[in-house]
Amino acid sequence: MDDATKPDWLALKQKIPVKKAAALNDMSEGSFRRHYSHLIKKVSPRRDAVVLGDALEIGQSKSEV
Repeated sequence: MDDATKPDWLALKQKIPVKKAAALNDMSEGSFRRHYSHLIKKVSPRRDAVVLGDALEIGQSKSEV
């Protein structure tokens, strides 16, 4: 199943690198790790990831969601 055929909810569940999550929120990776460490999951001993939906929700108020 490619990205074009995935349901929206499934696409939002994919895991992205911390660097990409930081870039989506216009901040450095270090700042993202400091302020949003609770969103970072250890995928393997050398890889950390963030759920895309969580990264996109940063900065949105509850009324926007």
